[in-house]
Parts: sequence; C-alpha cells; structure tokens
Amino acid sequence: MSFTLYLVLLPSSIPHLSLNISTVSKSPPPPLSLCPSQTVDDHSSHFTSIELVKSRPTHLLVFLQHVILQFDCSSLLCYLHADLFKNLSTKETKKQFVEFYNSFLDKGAILRVQVPYNVSFELDRTRPDLLSEEQQKKFVQEVQSAQAPEVLRQLEDFRQKRMMGMTPNAAELLEVESHYPTDRIPMEMKEKAVAETLLDRMSEIQ
Repeated sequence: MSFTLYLVLLPSSIPHLSLNISTVSKSPPPPLSLCPSQTVDDHSSHFTSIELVKSRPTHLLVFLQHVILQFDCSSLLCYLHADLFKNLSTKETKKQFVEFYNSFLDKGAILRVQVPYNVSFELDRTRPDLLSEEQQKKFVQEVQSAQAPEVLRQLEDFRQKRMMGMTPNAAELLEVESHYPTDRIPMEMKEKAVAETLLDRMSEIQ
C-alpha cells in the first residue's frame, strides 16, 4: 500500500474537508447497500451504503483505515477517486484521467484494480491522454462500477466487525455519533475536527 498516494487522494474524497463526494455522471451506478433483509443497528446505520459513508467524513476515514488494515484498499481508493470527475473541466479531466490511469489502470500501477475488458482493450490501443473527455469519463464510470462488489464486501465486513468491537478508532467514531450539536459546535464542525485529527494521525504512518 502506498500511503503517500493514499494521502494525496484522500483529502479530495472527504466531504466538508474539500470536495463533496457525488456521482460521476447523470446516470451513476446504483448505490451500494446492504441487503434489505439484514438488520441495521443504530451504531451501524451510517454504514448501510457507501453513499452514506461518503457523506460523513469521520465514518469514511474510519472505514478506509479498516480496509487498509484488513484488505487491499485499491478498489475503495479507486471508487472514491472516480467520484472526483463529476465537475471537472475538460482540461482538468484530461489531467486527472492520466493520474487515474497511472494510479489504478496501468499494468504497473501499485494500486491496480480490476479493469473491464473493453476499457483495457481500448487503453492498450490508445494513450490515455488522447482519449476524448467523454470517453475518459465513461471509462472512469465503468471502472468504478467494476469496483462496486468489492467495496460492498468490505463495507459488510466493517459492519460485522464493528458489531463485535473489532474496528479501528471506535472512540473517535463514538465521539462524533454521540455529539449533541449546538450553535457553538454544530455537527459539521465536530465531524470536520475529528476527521482532520484522524487524517493527521494517519499521515504519520510510514
């Protein structure tokens, strides 16, 4: 795992710290959710879908650290990075796509993920920077969709482990979830403060 790359990507993937996570196009893949038959307890209600997790910066960081410790985090980082393409200009899209390709799609990428055959086939024929903006965004969405099953599996694992008290930063998560918002310290401010503390702590990992 490259913590340097992880720390570069992460701040742009945390709501309230910088960009707000949103879908990559007008026709996004269906939200990743747990099966309706599964019981949802109060302590895991924010972990029933990746969309909910992305809307809570502390929850996102805690979940990401769990994935880093327990799994290959490439799929989750790729999924989050793909969200950044929604509101990019043509120039920014081309720059970001090359970085996205180098990080996740190139055969030598340290965070290489599963790439759909049609995307891989086209990238073998065409340099990533020569693709049109429309093609680049289309490929990003297809790659993101390909990561969805693994992200869901990791989310289910986190929820199960949390119910057993086996997830990281439980105290920080409880601090946010038990916070009573006031005019002086609204929930958004509390979440941002705790998330920034966690991010600083994780940046010290070598």
